Amino acid sequence: MSLHTYAVVGSGATGIAVTYYLRQRGFNVELIEQDDAIGGRIRPFLLGERPVQLGGKNIGRTYRLFREFTAAMGNNPYEFFGLNSSQVQNDKLLTLDNSRRVKATLEFMSQGTPRDIWRFWNVCGAVMRNMQNGLLGGPYFNDLCRRMGDQPLSEYFSSKFCQVVMRPMTVRMNGAEPDEAYVGNLGSNLRMVLDTYDQLIHGMQPVLEQFAKTGPVRLNSRVESLIVRDGRVAGLRLRDSSGVQEKEYAGVILATPATISSKIVASQNSQLSEILDTVNYYPVTVVVAEYARDVFSKKVRALVFNDTYPISNAGAYGINERNVIRYTFSGRTGRRYMKDGATPEELIRLAEEALNQYIPISGSDRIKYVAKYHPVGLCAYTSNYNQFANNLKTQLSQLPGLFLTGDYMKGASLEACFEAGKACADQVVQAQEFQVSQKSELAAI
Repeated sequence: MSLHTYAVVGSGATGIAVTYYLRQRGFNVELIEQDDAIGGRIRPFLLGERPVQLGGKNIGRTYRLFREFTAAMGNNPYEFFGLNSSQVQNDKLLTLDNSRRVKATLEFMSQGTPRDIWRFWNVCGAVMRNMQNGLLGGPYFNDLCRRMGDQPLSEYFSSKFCQVVMRPMTVRMNGAEPDEAYVGNLGSNLRMVLDTYDQLIHGMQPVLEQFAKTGPVRLNSRVESLIVRDGRVAGLRLRDSSGVQEKEYAGVILATPATISSKIVASQNSQLSEILDTVNYYPVTVVVAEYARDVFSKKVRALVFNDTYPISNAGAYGINERNVIRYTFSGRTGRRYMKDGATPEELIRLAEEALNQYIPISGSDRIKYVAKYHPVGLCAYTSNYNQFANNLKTQLSQLPGLFLTGDYMKGASLEACFEAGKACADQVVQAQEFQVSQKSELAAI
């Protein structure tokens, strides 16, 4: 491999983003993926013969970078999906959707104390005034943590408010319960619920296919370790079907989950590895199932479940496709079932039983399904983000030629992953410019 080529490890949303932005700037980049196709958690899977999204389905109206990317990949039109989510309160379904957003929000917020409402109003306002507060490390939340310390949401809001308002956000986006999610990271969740959504009419498949044509991709290749020469990261040891081989690169960008990046860097910098290990990930299983009839109605298209259920969310796949249901199993109870080895069929049966209490559904109507278990599935970040980021930067400076990015840098949404990828590409450009200027100065001496 050319010494002028950079390696990007991991082809999820962030890996795709950093590769895209570097190639835009004229860099040679090889994208390395351990699976047999790119996409990571936004990779489509087949429901029968049809590609469906188990992750990365809903695209926010505020997702500027991601929408620019899909436009650059060809004709990839969107269709309206909106925001529609219901939960059971006092034995009745309470629905939050675009048509009654303010009223429903007030109904949800009425479950809290005056202090809950005041605090929630303030954090929502911070995100609405400045979208940077909807990313990890936003100025409002950094300041809040400096003044009050970073706390679990369960200590910042009342128990009832956490169950009704906080948990549906954190368990869906991060797989975390309110006692496992921190106030300093709340902006990333709020940005999600304050947005409204579309989805790609043809899904992610044509986008990924076009992107794969923009430069070299190495599939079925697992990184064993970094190659370091003279104190600088100079390449990778890769394992594929032919065995282990060494590849030299101008630099290496790890766009893998923090826990995986930790293992890759451990032999070269144990402190960096330990910092990365402070990032929390929780497992998730996602199932998309097709039924012989519509399950949800036009008014109620999704239902969230409380912490007594292994399922956290069930929702119609599309606004007019209410016979195809996407089930998400996450949260503490869901983890227990996954740890005990529950099969997809067992999980779907549990989901159908739970959903049938409120919305009629029968397993006999199910035609087919596709399921995917992600052991390192949903990122719940770490506490004291600002301190984490500073510690990461300090240790990363000990390994020139290495760059880190991922869902733990800016947030877990598609747009946050693209923000992180773009920021990492900027760092690579700056580092190369600095390296070139140093060589010029030495040559002039």
